[in-house]
Parts: sequence; C-alpha cells; structure tokens
Amino acid sequence: MIPGIDISHWQNDKSTPQKMNFTKAKAAGAKFVFIKVSERGGMDEDFFYNWKSAKEAGIPRGGYHFLRWDISGLLQARIFCDLLKDDPGSLPPVCDFEAPIKDGKYPSNAMLAQFLEAVESILGKKPMIYTSPGFWNSYGKNKTTGKFDASWSYYPLWIAHYTSASAPITPEPWKSDQKPWSFWQHSATGDGLKFGAESKSIDLNWFNGSQADLDKLAGITPTGGGENGDIAENPPTGGGSDTAYLQKEIDLVGSRVKNIENFLTGFKVQ
Repeated sequence: MIPGIDISHWQNDKSTPQKMNFTKAKAAGAKFVFIKVSERGGMDEDFFYNWKSAKEAGIPRGGYHFLRWDISGLLQARIFCDLLKDDPGSLPPVCDFEAPIKDGKYPSNAMLAQFLEAVESILGKKPMIYTSPGFWNSYGKNKTTGKFDASWSYYPLWIAHYTSASAPITPEPWKSDQKPWSFWQHSATGDGLKFGAESKSIDLNWFNGSQADLDKLAGITPTGGGENGDIAENPPTGGGSDTAYLQKEIDLVGSRVKNIENFLTGFKVQ
C-alpha cells in the first residue's frame, strides 16, 4: 500500500501568512494528496493555493466536493466541475458523502447518483465515492427497497475507517469485489507538522496497490512524464509574479462562483 494525505483549509492557520507546505509533505512520504475543492455552492478558501502548490511539488492530486443536501446534486456537480475544468488533476474526482442529516430526514441518495453522473459527463473521468461504513450503511441504501444497489460498485471506493486492523470494513456492494476499496483513510490524527500542515493533525490514507499502480492511475509514465512526474511542472508563464498569477486565477474563478451563487439564490431541493 502507498501512503498519502487529504487536506482542506483546516490545515491552514489563518493567523499566519504561510500555508500548507507540499514540498515538506512530499519529503515526509506523501505519494498523493486529495484536496478539498468545494462544498455545497462555495469553493474551499485555500483551494487555489493548495491545488497549484501540490502540482508544483510533483504530488499527484485529486479534488473532492463535500455534498450537501439542500441544493440539487446537478448544481453542486456543475460548481465542482467549473473549478476543475481547466485542470482536473490526475487522480479521480471525489464526492465526499458524509453530510449530517437535517431535522432527522435526508433526501434519496439519488442526489449522490445525480452528482456522480454529472461529474463523469462534464470532466470525462469516473468519480470516486468517499464515505464511512457506518454512514453508508445508514444512508447508502435504496429508500424504497431498503437494500444496497449493486450499481454503486461501478464507482471506486475511498473508505474512511479508523481502526488498528490491517484492512477497513468495506460495505455493500463493494465488499464482494476482488479489490473492494481504492483508497483508505485510516487516521485523522497524523502528524500535521511533519507533513507541512499548520494544523497539529492531518488525515492519513493508503492507496490499495503498488507505486506502479498509483502511477498508472495518475497517468504518470515510467520516464517521469504525465501530469506529475518526479520533476514538478513549471508554473504557467507569461510574465508577472507568482502572486499575480494566483490572484488572476482567484479572480477568474471567483467570478464563476459568483455567477453560480446568483443563480442558486432561492433555489432549494424539493
């Protein structure tokens, strides 16, 4: 198994000017990173910095969206994909399926399917489901039949299960597969400072395969090519400082997100 991390703005101490140090994360042994892109209708505030800096450090990246219940899965998918469409990363895009229910109720998990189908259609990459065994056993069932639809196994599984066991509990319908999970978040208490975070803790993960398997998934060629080889890609050129480049990108996507937020005003899932 191959080690990696996942992060969001929670790894950044807002009172200091520095942020996540991906060079340090790579030196500590992180072979991949999943980065929070968005939640509901908004972008993670450190997404641009994290996305660009991880790429420059040469760490294969995947982006995830935290799915919420109160707007349609299709709209959330469009927001997520709009932020990734120019640079979708090398690892599968992810739907984080763990939002707490509201008022003791939750919509049909058809919202999850709606999100996943839209992401695959827009980005052209099969997305992955992140969830825990307990959450999936409660909310992954078909509300009509009370059973797990076999069709969910079409999507790779990133399972969150904190245990000292050598493998996580894998829910239906993946557990019958020969390789039931692709990634395993096995701890939320990794040494954040060691991996370049400002937070004391960081999520730790395993990839279920060899380094060659991970390279293949990320599109890295044996010669070090692909999106993230051993040598980090050069930052975009065209003049101006790195800060100016980041600001340009932030302004561009900020404008996109604002347009979407205006559209979402007053829109609720029925």
